Amino acid sequence: MMRILLLLLCMAAYGDVVEQGPKNAAPSGLMAGVARADITPAVGMAQLNWGSQTHVEAVGVDPAGMVVTALALSSGGQKFAMVDIDALFVPGYAAIAARVEAATGIPAGHVRLGATHTHAGPVVSVVRGPLGVDFSGYQQAQERYNAMVADKIVGAIVEAHSRLKPAHAHGARGTGTININRRVRAVEGRPAAVGRNPDGFVDRELVVMRIDGADGKPMAVVVNFQCHGTVLAYENKYFSPDWIGPMRKAVETAMPGAICLFFQGAAGNQGPIEGFTGDLDVPKRLGSILGYQAAALALGIETVKRDPKFEGFVESTAFQAKQHWRVSGPRDATMKFTTKVLDLPPRQYSGKEIDEMATLVAGAESKLTAARAGGDKWEIHQAEARLRRFSDLLKQWRKPHDPTPVKVRVQVMRLGDMAIVSMPGEPFAEIGVAVKKASPFGITMFCGYSSGEGGDYMPTEPEFALGGYEVQRTPYGLGAAEKLIRETIALYGDVR
Repeated sequence: MMRILLLLLCMAAYGDVVEQGPKNAAPSGLMAGVARADITPAVGMAQLNWGSQTHVEAVGVDPAGMVVTALALSSGGQKFAMVDIDALFVPGYAAIAARVEAATGIPAGHVRLGATHTHAGPVVSVVRGPLGVDFSGYQQAQERYNAMVADKIVGAIVEAHSRLKPAHAHGARGTGTININRRVRAVEGRPAAVGRNPDGFVDRELVVMRIDGADGKPMAVVVNFQCHGTVLAYENKYFSPDWIGPMRKAVETAMPGAICLFFQGAAGNQGPIEGFTGDLDVPKRLGSILGYQAAALALGIETVKRDPKFEGFVESTAFQAKQHWRVSGPRDATMKFTTKVLDLPPRQYSGKEIDEMATLVAGAESKLTAARAGGDKWEIHQAEARLRRFSDLLKQWRKPHDPTPVKVRVQVMRLGDMAIVSMPGEPFAEIGVAVKKASPFGITMFCGYSSGEGGDYMPTEPEFALGGYEVQRTPYGLGAAEKLIRETIALYGDVR
């Protein structure tokens, strides 16, 4: 009996010196594993992300490099894998998910791929860049690169799955400061544009999830924020993850041992506060700002339940209360998942809209003729890009209307008191905010740019009358966003 009392006294004394944390908690039931693979492309591949660019090939690589990062989760017999990919969009999802299921047993439907939406990666697009280029060689290189990326994604998930170990997780919400509404309004004869609109709707909610091992060491930090990867633009000739790479580095610098994943939010109308540059220092600075904002949140997250316990007093120069933080137990790690394919109304163009676009095409043709007569290469290039944009839109708008609903897959995964909602394409920020506000969970991430049926810009109804790039090209009609919000909110009931 005396030995037991001495042991308890020693443990209490030790607890005063060593902070209690996950290592002192009972198992939560959550298992987690994380892995990363390099997908930095080779110099010389096509980098056709902008209609205004005059180059085709990238000439260098951002020191930040480009990566895929996989997070595997398991709890209560459920398994999931989520992957952060430095890419504009996610290609080849179905084949990748099938390979993952065969290799790990994670159901294909429980594999979610998320693109960071950097506009500085390798892309072959015949409607961007200079005219008259033979793209066949670039397309072959892109196909080989896409195959390599698919292999790296599968490999990262398999590795993360093999590293599954007991873990604890929780999240926090804060504020990020690097984004702004990007839909510049048409005023005083100027057309609507993509840029900076300080008066437009902006969602600056920054959501962070921290995952610790049972040993108390940080394993992963998941960051969710809404901002286009367009700090680097048409002048940039370097392959880059844009601001997202420096953001990850800042988090990992602040939390040694943790691997950071980024899941892009509802960024359809959200851009960086400073962008459209070729200067690599700008995304480095903006990414570092958000990274340290995210790290500050992550450092404050308690992945297990801890509370200050009054344990008496100590005589000292001051009469001190003993109120050390003690672990009371693990957090809820219940995992549930639901998904639904929504039928949304398609875009329909009026005769007036089509006539107005035809007028824009005619005007662009006249400006190109004048530019060619003037002989200025940049003016000619700009005129060609303008005509190409309007002509492509007119061709699309003149197609017979197809009333078939546009299908969009929405997914909701719950982990304890946290939820991750995801969909493909580029939803406007108002959509993400509405879905997050209606969540019954304490922490909710809303992610666009994810794998599954659907894609492209999804504006809210009031934005259609204001025109602009996103509205001109969206495949969704009036009421699509509002229906998606309603039906997504209803899915919360399936995972409670």
